Amino acid sequence: MHIYVILGLIAAYFSVILGFVLYARYKTTQHILPGISEFFLASKNLSPLVLTCTYVASLFSTFSILGLPALMYAHGLSAIYFIAFTDFFGLILLVVIGKKLHRAACEKQIFSPIEAISATYNSQKLGFVLALVFALSLLPYIALQLVGIGAFIDSYSDGRIDYVTGVGAMMAIVLLYLFLGGMRAVAYTDFIQLVAMVVGLLFGALFLCHHFDYSLTGIFGDLHEKSPLHFIPPGAKDAQHWPLILSMAVVTAGVFIQPHLLTRAIMARKESDINYMVVGTVIGRLITTFLAVFLGSFAFLHYGANISPNMVMGEIFKEIGALGIIGTILAAFMIMGALGAAMSTADSLLISIGQIATRDMIRPFMVIDQKHQVILSKAIMTIILVGAFVVGLNPPRYMTDLAIYSGAIAAILVPTFLSFAWPKRSRLAAYCSIFGGAAALITLGILKAQGQYPWPAIHIGLVPMALSFVLYYGVAVLNPKRTLEDPLLRAQE
Repeated sequence: MHIYVILGLIAAYFSVILGFVLYARYKTTQHILPGISEFFLASKNLSPLVLTCTYVASLFSTFSILGLPALMYAHGLSAIYFIAFTDFFGLILLVVIGKKLHRAACEKQIFSPIEAISATYNSQKLGFVLALVFALSLLPYIALQLVGIGAFIDSYSDGRIDYVTGVGAMMAIVLLYLFLGGMRAVAYTDFIQLVAMVVGLLFGALFLCHHFDYSLTGIFGDLHEKSPLHFIPPGAKDAQHWPLILSMAVVTAGVFIQPHLLTRAIMARKESDINYMVVGTVIGRLITTFLAVFLGSFAFLHYGANISPNMVMGEIFKEIGALGIIGTILAAFMIMGALGAAMSTADSLLISIGQIATRDMIRPFMVIDQKHQVILSKAIMTIILVGAFVVGLNPPRYMTDLAIYSGAIAAILVPTFLSFAWPKRSRLAAYCSIFGGAAALITLGILKAQGQYPWPAIHIGLVPMALSFVLYYGVAVLNPKRTLEDPLLRAQE
C-alpha cells in the first residue's frame, strides 16, 4: 500500500480518537479544553482496562515491534533474556513505589510523582533536581523517536518522503491532539495502539506461516538446527554473557520509575488498579515477546545473516505487503502499529516533561494559577518537540547512547523514590545518592567513549546504581536527622 495512504490512515486514526475524546469531555463538562486534572491525569477516572493498556503501551513502545525482532535476528534469545529479569525487578518497583504514590496522591492534590517526593521530603529544591534530571534524560529519547519515525518513513517510501515532510506531519498530529485531548487522548490512543500492535504482530506471523510453510513453534526447531547459538548465551555474536544480561536487567528496571510511567499509578481510581497494570504487563510481554521472537527467527531463516538488524522488520513488512491484497492490508496495519507506537511514546514523554517542568521546576518558584499551568505546559511541550525535530535533522553521534543511558540515570534515582515514605529518609541522603551516582555514571561514560571502561562484562550503569544505594542508606543510617520543613513547600500550601 502506498506510504501516503498509510500516513493518511494514521492521521484519520488519531483524528477519530481526538473527536471521541472531545465529544465525551464536552458532554460531561460542557468544556472543550481540558482543565489541569483532565490534562495531566485524565481526571483519574479511566477504567482499569484503559489504564492498564496505556501503561503497557507506554512501557513497550516501538521496541516490541521493531527492536525485539532485530535483537532476536542478530543475537538470539540471549539478547531477550534480560527483558524477563527487567520486568520482574521493574514490576516490584511499580507495586512498591506506585501504591505509595497513589496513597500520597489521594491525601494531597498531586499531579506528578515528583510532587509526592517534594512533599514527603519537604523539599521543593529536591523536586526541582529530580525533575531536571528526568527532563534531561528523556530529551534524547524523544529525539530518537522522531529520528526512528523519519528513518522508517524514508526507507519504506524509498526516499519519496523525507524526514522533514514525514516527521513534520506526525508532529502536527501529535501537538493537535495533545493540546486538545490531554492525557485522556493519550490513554485512548495507547489502548487502541496496544490492540493494533498485538493483532498486527499475531496475524502477520500467522500469514507468514501460511505462505512459507512454517509453524509458530516449529520454526524454532529449524532455527536451532541452523544456528544453535541463537538459543544460548553468549548468543550468535558472542556478545550476551550472563553478567551483562543480569546487570543490564537490574539497571534497565530503573525505567519503571520514569515519570510518564509512574504517573499512571497516580491516575488509578483505586489502588487495586495497579495490580491490573502488573498483570497486564506480564500478559502483554509474553504475547509480544513470543511473536517478536518468531519474526526474528523467520528473518534469519528467510534472509540469512546478510541484512542489517535495523532493517529486519522493514523487510518483513515489504514481504507481507507483496503477498496479495490481504498481505497489503496486514502490512499497512503493522506499519500503522509501528508508527503509532512511536508517536504514542513521544506524546507520553512530552506530556510528562511538560508536567514536571511546570509543576516541579517552575510552579514552586512562581505563582501560577492552574489554567496558566496548562498553557505553560503546552508551550514547553511545543518547544521540546520542535527542538527534538531540529536535532533529528542531523542526529549527534552519541544520541542513541544518551537515550539508552536514560534507564541508567533513572536507576540512580531509585533509592530516593523507594524510600520516600521511609521514616529515616533524609534530603542529605537523597542528594548524596543522586549526585554521587551521577558523577560515577558520567565518569564511566567518558571512559567508555575513550575505550577505557574497566568492567566491560557488566552494564555501565550497575556501579553507579550500587553506589547510589550505598550512599543513600549509608548517609540515612549514619546521619539520622529529622527532615525539616521546606519554606518553599509551606508557601505553596
